[in-house]
Amino acid sequence: MKNFDKLYKPGKMTLGIEFPLDNDWSLEGDKKRKEDGRPFGVPDISKHLQYVKQIDKAGFAAVWIREVPVYDPNFGDGAQLFDTLSYLGYLSAATKNVLLGTAAIVSPLHQPIKLAKATATIEHLSDSRLILGLGLGDRPVEFPMYGIDYQERPKLFRDHLNIMQEAWKTNSDLSAIYPFLNKGVAVYPKPKHQIPLVVAGHSGQSLEWIAKNANGWFNYPRTPEETYLNRKRWCEALYDTDQACKPYISAFHLNLLQDDNTMFKPHRFGGSVGINHLTELLKAYEDAGVNHMALHLRKSDTPLGEAISKIETVVLPNFY
Repeated sequence: MKNFDKLYKPGKMTLGIEFPLDNDWSLEGDKKRKEDGRPFGVPDISKHLQYVKQIDKAGFAAVWIREVPVYDPNFGDGAQLFDTLSYLGYLSAATKNVLLGTAAIVSPLHQPIKLAKATATIEHLSDSRLILGLGLGDRPVEFPMYGIDYQERPKLFRDHLNIMQEAWKTNSDLSAIYPFLNKGVAVYPKPKHQIPLVVAGHSGQSLEWIAKNANGWFNYPRTPEETYLNRKRWCEALYDTDQACKPYISAFHLNLLQDDNTMFKPHRFGGSVGINHLTELLKAYEDAGVNHMALHLRKSDTPLGEAISKIETVVLPNFY
């Protein structure tokens, strides 16, 4: 898997940034959102290109984008607005070094042949910088719109992955999956290198299944103590299935305060802290076994460009 070592350095933790690139969940950001007349959760991404180039140049290991097909006011989350796969193609041209991760594409909502072709295309265009994170989807409003039974998601997740992996094979024969096809029917392009697969959450599967079928596990934000226990379960699942070590990935909702010396104060999915205490906080997650941490900056009181710059200068050198 070309470039995967940018993200996974055994025994160490690398850092990434999670989209959308705004800080609408800060006090100032929320005030501006209301002035703009945007619904809660619909971000201002007008500077996304500026920020992603800054992230790329700074040396962060990865950027992560999610898939939210429709905006539901009950969730109040529009992700980064743009279609995930189209946006990945754009980001592949706008960046040079940073890995492009999805956390996650809602696999059951996709036709798997089309998804296999799209992701292989992005793998080519990005010079093998794609990390494919797949998830189950948890928003009941979406599935009736696609004509999909919500309860069928776990089976569709497995079936779609099998089809995609067959489509990616050099000598694939889709008639093995679709008996009505003539022999030799295939999908192009083929990935130049194996596409790293990351499963978000449990996706309706056992941890042993994830250990066998994925190259990493992306788990949700928790305290260092809870993270340690989950990472221990991950290692046990790998051991029980005769798997080599694979990365444990998580995220952190960071409110980077403008007072650089403020001590850490926890909140749901993360916490508030000054830059001078961020390294020690992240070291606690590294000690808990996290191999990659995606920082989510929507709550940041520090403007986004400044926050990225501070993390680059003060924090990044401690993790590479």
